[in-house]
Amino acid sequence: MWKQTIMVLLMVLTIGYPQWRWSNDTMEFTHDKQTHLAGSFGLYYMFKSKGFTEKESFLYTTVLGLTKEIIDATMPWEKYGVWGGDGFSKNDLIYNSLGIGLAYGIDKLWKREMIYETKHTKVYIKPFRLDIHFN
Repeated sequence: MWKQTIMVLLMVLTIGYPQWRWSNDTMEFTHDKQTHLAGSFGLYYMFKSKGFTEKESFLYTTVLGLTKEIIDATMPWEKYGVWGGDGFSKNDLIYNSLGIGLAYGIDKLWKREMIYETKHTKVYIKPFRLDIHFN
């Protein structure tokens, strides 16, 4: 619960920031939107492969995407270059959610397959992840 509280507090504190900008973008599948989709997809799988739960993987990936949008809103690219952005984009958050949903769906639907087994070890392969179980 404290993680959600920190996230809401961060948003409330930065919305009043004097340089807060809203992005005037669309849902068009541009390079930026592709990056948000692929980045969220990859982050979700990274967290899952490191042993985080589905809920934690979803939460941490969402918080990172939201943090990037807050940076985009408070740091104009005209002043900060590549570190900045063109404003807070709800459409980027939608593509982040699509990336997470796609990764979650593939993780659930794609059955793992055993590729190696000994008396004490079983090795399973799953998309983007290798699981090793020791008896």
